[in-house]
Amino acid sequence: MADTPLISQKHTAINHGGAIDAAAKKYGIPVEEWLDLSTGINPQGYPVPKIDIAQWQRLPLASELHALKHAASTYYALPATEHLVCAPGTQSLIQTIPYWLKDHAAICKVHIMGPTYGEHARCWQRAGHECNIEDTLPEERLLRATEILETAVSGTVVILVNPNNPDGVILPPSDIAELSRLAMQRDCWLIVDEAFMDCQPDLSVGAIIDDLPRTIVLRSFGKFFGLAGARLGCAVMAVDLAHELSERVGPWAIPGPTIEIGTRAFNDQDWQDKTRSRLAGDRIRLDKLISDKTTLALFGGTDLFRYFHGKESQALAQYLAQCGILVRLFDHDREKVRFGLPGSDQDWHHLTAALADWADIQSH
Repeated sequence: MADTPLISQKHTAINHGGAIDAAAKKYGIPVEEWLDLSTGINPQGYPVPKIDIAQWQRLPLASELHALKHAASTYYALPATEHLVCAPGTQSLIQTIPYWLKDHAAICKVHIMGPTYGEHARCWQRAGHECNIEDTLPEERLLRATEILETAVSGTVVILVNPNNPDGVILPPSDIAELSRLAMQRDCWLIVDEAFMDCQPDLSVGAIIDDLPRTIVLRSFGKFFGLAGARLGCAVMAVDLAHELSERVGPWAIPGPTIEIGTRAFNDQDWQDKTRSRLAGDRIRLDKLISDKTTLALFGGTDLFRYFHGKESQALAQYLAQCGILVRLFDHDREKVRFGLPGSDQDWHHLTAALADWADIQSH
């Protein structure tokens, strides 16, 4: 494979947010006093049930994994459970697929529609693939992906995060289906990362996966269900490919406690509906708070994070950190900042008070 021109990214640390321990050390504020708004994880996670001691003492049973896959397949509206691969986190799939796929296809080049989640580029580069990061404006992303696939040579891979992280842009299923058709026509591959799709489940392409034979869809459990520590992620694809990737992931990849929690959460439609409603309301509340107390302009986002633009982004993030509040800055644009949602009343008060003080300082 050709050497990637972005080889330095293989080794440079990616700022993902969530490093509260590092922030605590830098600012001299104890970890337990921080409000972490640097991630896009639901701050009011699914209530974890009491786990039977047997789940910790033995390997997971095949019947338990089957129950998890059945629950997940229903939640994702898949045509059949056989389309699903479960792994210990979506990140593990992002790391595995570049090696696995090149065992089944001659991969010539990888195009990543950006700016987006940095691990996609890093993991494909580590597997020896040449990568192009196609930084685009949100309104130009579909056109650029279409142009690539219309002229692509066999073995081209296009990676699209939908909704995109961090700008939140969502392409509808019809557009994804057309990109998938082009990929099939050109003997190429389309990978769609739907890690933040849970708040708009009807916009997922999981239900039409039978019509997308050259498309791999990634789903995350930890973000919407607020249990990132459970380490559970899923991939959706053609049945024959799903069987092969499951073999690569291997047996007992998902711990018993995670299987039990995941099965319950995927089956709990009442909690899901209430959570979507709450997140939508909290998103509106956060937008108004930022608009009232700063000069930042909303640039995009989802119901799990909000993405703002403005010259005060860096200074505001620094000030909030001094108040024990961590938000997410970006290397690709110094005037962008992302806020996750506060969870408790105390968290909302913490953020509101800090922003009120910031507004007062700026007015003098």
